[in-house]
Amino acid sequence: MSFTSELFIIDGKKSSDIGVDGCILTRTNSEISRQIMGQKSVVKDSIRYNKIPYFYTVEEDVIEFNLNFSLLDKEFDVDRLFELGQIFTKDHYVSFQSCDYLGVEFYVICTSIELVTFGNYKGWISVKLQNFAPFAISNSVITKDFSDLTTTQTFEIDAKFNVQHPKYKEYYYFPKLLIDMKSTATTITLTNNSDGGRTFGFTGLTVLESLEIDNEQKDITSSTGNNRINNMINLHAWFRLIAGKNILMVNVPCILQFQCALQVYI
Repeated sequence: MSFTSELFIIDGKKSSDIGVDGCILTRTNSEISRQIMGQKSVVKDSIRYNKIPYFYTVEEDVIEFNLNFSLLDKEFDVDRLFELGQIFTKDHYVSFQSCDYLGVEFYVICTSIELVTFGNYKGWISVKLQNFAPFAISNSVITKDFSDLTTTQTFEIDAKFNVQHPKYKEYYYFPKLLIDMKSTATTITLTNNSDGGRTFGFTGLTVLESLEIDNEQKDITSSTGNNRINNMINLHAWFRLIAGKNILMVNVPCILQFQCALQVYI
């Protein structure tokens, strides 16, 4: 097995609900080994007359881990095997959480499943799971209601991630951001004082306009149906968070929702 806790959640189903008396993880040895990060390889090239190879980038493989569990003293009868086959052998990624790290999710596909018994259908199931990425995901939705704002307000967001952005090679994360304008405001500015005073915002909006912003994909959907990219204060300064504490400022009445799928090695 690959986790310390005997409890897990697969595709929304608790391990305690699998089987009549629940299931328990089994250990076939005393050590617990699990990948925290996918296997990383360095892409480089040798240059003639230079003993130091030229560095291009790094490539990471996805995380894989094994899961062994039994149904306590119950047998793996036909009905139980049918149910487990339905749970574990889906042809798409499903959420997996260990109770070691509740709130942190892997999105996995089962690549192998074996039944190990002693001839009487008592034994354990051995499952090999492949994650969708070299890291896990910590999902969170943070809503800030500034509907009655009368002056610039400071607030904090603690972004707990430890995976560098693949393009910038820095600890940046670009969340999805929903903005509901309130009162009569038609301009808005968000300033991240923890990121050198980086500003993000819009001018020339309509009263009570709503925006859905995918900062990573650089896409904006407006309730007006208008393209609002040209209304950005700084076209190249999409909203981002740094790893750790972010001290932010907002200047007009609005409701903000930050939708984060933070990437973590854990």
